[in-house]
Amino acid sequence: MLHSSRALRVYLVTEAVMAAAFALAYTLQGLYFVQTVGLTPFQLLLVGAALELSAFLLEVPTGVLADAFSRKWSVVLGCAALGIAMLLVGSFPVFGVILAAQVVSALGYTCLSGAQEAWLADELGEDRLGGALLLGGQYARVAGVGGILGAAGLAALGGPALCIVVGGGTLLALAAFLALRMPEQGFTRAAPGERSTWASLTAPLVQGVREVRGRPVLTLLIAAAALYGASTEALDRLNEFLLLRETGLPGGLSPEGWFIALALTGSLLGWAVLEPLRRRLDLGQPRQVARTLRVVLGLSVAALLAFALAPSFGWAAGALLLHGVLRGLYSPLYSAWLNQGLPSGSRATINSFASQADALGQVSCGPLFGLAGNLWGVRAALALAALVRLPTLALLSRAGKGELR
Repeated sequence: MLHSSRALRVYLVTEAVMAAAFALAYTLQGLYFVQTVGLTPFQLLLVGAALELSAFLLEVPTGVLADAFSRKWSVVLGCAALGIAMLLVGSFPVFGVILAAQVVSALGYTCLSGAQEAWLADELGEDRLGGALLLGGQYARVAGVGGILGAAGLAALGGPALCIVVGGGTLLALAAFLALRMPEQGFTRAAPGERSTWASLTAPLVQGVREVRGRPVLTLLIAAAALYGASTEALDRLNEFLLLRETGLPGGLSPEGWFIALALTGSLLGWAVLEPLRRRLDLGQPRQVARTLRVVLGLSVAALLAFALAPSFGWAAGALLLHGVLRGLYSPLYSAWLNQGLPSGSRATINSFASQADALGQVSCGPLFGLAGNLWGVRAALALAALVRLPTLALLSRAGKGELR
């Protein structure tokens, strides 16, 4: 119990610090890309495609290494790589450097994506995983508010670039902390003489593939990740462009001020919604999670369409905030469902399959949405992204009728 309590504390610290760093770096990154670097809609989606293509290629190898060697050191490497990428982006406002930094970011994300959930499940046990994920989400929301406020102060001193650089430094400090303090007792490593063999490296991959093929629910959830990922890239890369160039920003605040206000409001709304959900929802019941996910996803489609067609800034801001809250609900619910009943030896690899499917969806559709934005406008690109999300509802419905165990 003492060990699991320590692991939970480290996880909550990690979630809080990462959320603060991401808020520092990403709150004004879109503004930085559009106004400082001067990227077009197509270039914005190319940046996203570079990130997601790299993630697609790296996801399973990093997941396999986490299963074969160490989840802890995979997380440490992930934080360090993300920090370095932020330093590159903030220090060099050049399209080519920003593209190259996406490869480093992808290494960071893929080292974290499967390993962090797998490490937490091993240290706490599956029965406590869902609650810990949602509790981590709460800590992240609160820390994110601090990061947004920090971005407001830093932007006044040095603009969005300074915010991105400080966010990168924060993640490098977190990597050093985790190297010293992160426990890893629930994970069984391969024997030293076995680690270098090809069979030991590929065993988690083979086991993961066998697990997915033998359980249709996992196949459906991974397919849903691909469709969901296909729709998120357009919103992630084009929402600032729509607000700046289509609806326009009202007077009274600088562009930095408006984006800080939107980010702060979104964080507070997300915190208000996640806490009641954490107390009421039994994440050990896949059917209940499936019903909730379908509702969340259906509402997110409506919110994304409303954002794409918004006639004014107020309408667009309200739809964007609603979508952000729904997205914050979707991720922990999906992760808790996916991890139900997974064997420890392939847990990180299967999580990586889902992340890789998400990346594949973003890579395959992101540039197309960017091209649509250049040809027909960002509103058309965002509306198409919303419609791509609809088949995911059917997949989640079918998965909800299956059993994970």
